[in-house]
Amino acid sequence: MTAEPRGSNGSLPEAAATVDDALLACDDVPQLEGTVEGNLSGTQNPSDRLIGIIRSYGSQHESFADLWIDRAHGGALVAAFTDDLEDHREALTALLPQGTPFDVVRAENSVAELDAVRAVIHANVAELEGLSSFGAPAPLNRVEIGFVDPPDITLDRLVELVPAAMVCVEVFYPPDPPSGPLNIIPLVNAEDPLVECRGIGTVRYSRLVDPVSVDEVDHAAVEALRAEIEAPSPEPLPAGDWSVMHVDEDSATFAIVEGNVIAGRASFRLAGDRWVLSGYGGGGRPCESRVPLPPGIAHVRVHLDPDTLPRPASTSIFLFVEDIGCSNGREIDNELRGPQIIETDDEVLVAFAVIPVWGVATCQGAPATSVRVDLSRPLGERALLNGALMPPAPLKPHPDL
Repeated sequence: MTAEPRGSNGSLPEAAATVDDALLACDDVPQLEGTVEGNLSGTQNPSDRLIGIIRSYGSQHESFADLWIDRAHGGALVAAFTDDLEDHREALTALLPQGTPFDVVRAENSVAELDAVRAVIHANVAELEGLSSFGAPAPLNRVEIGFVDPPDITLDRLVELVPAAMVCVEVFYPPDPPSGPLNIIPLVNAEDPLVECRGIGTVRYSRLVDPVSVDEVDHAAVEALRAEIEAPSPEPLPAGDWSVMHVDEDSATFAIVEGNVIAGRASFRLAGDRWVLSGYGGGGRPCESRVPLPPGIAHVRVHLDPDTLPRPASTSIFLFVEDIGCSNGREIDNELRGPQIIETDDEVLVAFAVIPVWGVATCQGAPATSVRVDLSRPLGERALLNGALMPPAPLKPHPDL
């Protein structure tokens, strides 16, 4: 199993804007767009039969430049070709059932040409240091190549290997970790702080403890959510009490919150003047809300050492810290940051972080690192808490040791 470059909150980092002068950043490449309106919900796909008809037709033409589902226009099918469009439009109209929403658009690069570029990249992976991914999204009509912190010679070599007009790049340069001692616990003292929750991203803490019902919000994204819930689909959005987690000018996130469990989630993006479903999922996942971390560091899992559990007289706490990201199974001793310790009369808050592995990494799990934390005075009856969680949660013995 492999993973893409991870940001400090577990999400994919944004690509750097500057790349080799001969190469375009993928964000700067205009995507191919259809204009025909379909009528599918975001959880529906055209039938395999319709897709098969177009792909079969395309396979008979060297000018075929791929096929995709245009969610921005209601799920219409779009086929791209590098030559005259009207002949293809006429031929597909005759092949497809009457009324099928589809469009044909002009492209610069055929599927065969892009496959040849991918084959060259695959054959020269060893020379492209920092390569993290490559593929050919149909609307982009180029081979999209991801790099993490590549040396200049890598991008120069890429230009030598393949035509620059047939590729685009996403180059990510990992941020430097914060300098000085770890300082993340004070963030939880902010009024209505931001928190991370797996599945719904970063939201205000109040949205989890006191969810705002979609019935209280008048917004086009809410109407799009209702339409998706009501649409016939083999995998419909779950029914329940949906709440608004986040809405801004071009994105929205909704969830069904049941205690500390996310029972359903859906995200939307604004495409033109239409709100389009961009991600969704069922429920059952506990929401372990965490303090968002600054760029350059990531969360870890912290447990008590079950063989040396703290007592009221203890002035040292023995912990196990584990990297929860994809890290090639490495030891994290040299990349561990912390502890940060805040002691009060009632609590002892402890927090750690780690410098993550950037780029492609295996996800087989990593060994736990033993850490000793010294206190300024005996623990006494004070609660021992993980300060990287919101709210801080009791530290528990490691379940597997």
